[in-house]
Amino acid sequence: MTEERYLRQIPVFGEEGQRRIMDAVVGIAGCGGLGVNVVTQLAVAGVSRFILCDPQIPDETNLNRQFVYHSLESVPKVDTLSEWVSSLNPYARIETHHESVTLENGSMFSGCDVIVDCLDNMEGRMVLSDLSESHGIPLVHAGVQDTFGQVAVCIPGRTPSLRGMIGTLPNREGTIPSVGAAVSVIAGMEAMEVLKLLAGMESDAVGSLVTLDMSSWTMESLRFS
Repeated sequence: MTEERYLRQIPVFGEEGQRRIMDAVVGIAGCGGLGVNVVTQLAVAGVSRFILCDPQIPDETNLNRQFVYHSLESVPKVDTLSEWVSSLNPYARIETHHESVTLENGSMFSGCDVIVDCLDNMEGRMVLSDLSESHGIPLVHAGVQDTFGQVAVCIPGRTPSLRGMIGTLPNREGTIPSVGAAVSVIAGMEAMEVLKLLAGMESDAVGSLVTLDMSSWTMESLRFS
């Protein structure tokens, strides 16, 4: 992989930071709207080792925001997304798990440098929070509905867990409204936090819940002690 490919971003992350990005192992939980956007940005930025976990196959309601899935054939999302990553980064090594992440199978993420929460339900997010704490692996969280989104970075031993930040929030009932453009904005923020973490850069999102209202472009940050 040539250095010229990353010439525009090395001034941001530094040469050592870029090497750390390229050597990292990233676990992605959820290959829906957030997942396909985040994985795309990480792959083109140089991440070459992914562990993808998602139990679903695409349905028609996914297609307004999950641009990787062009057909509705019964192919698991993890398999299609794996092929997409390989087309973006031919050096990539991808491990896929066509299942929901649980405490029992969570060891799939044990060798990761970061776990990325691209899920759409609180139960799964709390599983990721507990796995992050038990394995000592940083967790980058994002969520989006309507025109509202949020991002947080949790580092075991340094910040509160995701459970400690948002564990009291209820699941939203029914279908969650979702616009592709809004999902891409939040996914871009989430991917940037992953890259900063891998490169060893500091971020104000560490230990904070950053929220963005895209109807008014109002951003707030709630820091947890």
